This record gives sequence, structure tokens and C-alpha cells, in this order.
Amino acid sequence: MMNSTTKIATALTGLFALAMPAFAQAPALTDLEAAGKLVFEEEIGCIECHGALAKGDVGVGPNIQGKSADEIRGQIESNELMMFDATDEQLAAVVAYLAYLKANP
Repeated sequence: MMNSTTKIATALTGLFALAMPAFAQAPALTDLEAAGKLVFEEEIGCIECHGALAKGDVGVGPNIQGKSADEIRGQIESNELMMFDATDEQLAAVVAYLAYLKANP
């Protein structure tokens, strides 16, 4: 026979078990994605204009989640506000990180 405290604990345990998928963490970054995060946040500083999640929510740059290397390279070359050059390695890493952000909102 269960007392009321046990019944409540059992019910809460069941509710938490149902809610756990909603609280699931995104998968860990691969080495390439982690390198892209470093480039995005520190080396080039894309975060300043595109925001922490690359959604363009800081009011400067647009949402760039999931953009390709060609799309990003085209913007770097045509937008005078982007006064930096990215190596092919940096660009590949950032593209991997942007794909990760799009896949793990």
C-alpha cells in the first residue's frame, strides 16, 4: 500500500520520464565543429554581428545558420562591412558549426 508521498513521487517520476526527451542535450561538437565555434566566436568574431546562435538576432548581420561555404565566401568578398579574410580551413570549420547550430536549435 502506497502512502500519498510515495504516490506523488511515483507520479512525478513518470512525468519527468515523459519530459526528458524535451530536455535532451544537443550532441557534442565534433572537432571540426568545435574549431568552427572558436573561429565564429573568437578568431573572426562572427558572433558580434550574427549573434550567439548565428540567427542574426543582434540586428546587424542576418541568420546564417546552415549557410554554405560559397554563400559565406560570397558575402565576405562582396560586403565591405566584413573586413577580414577567412582561410579555407576556417571557412570549412565555420560551415560545420553553422550546420550544427541549424540541426540543434
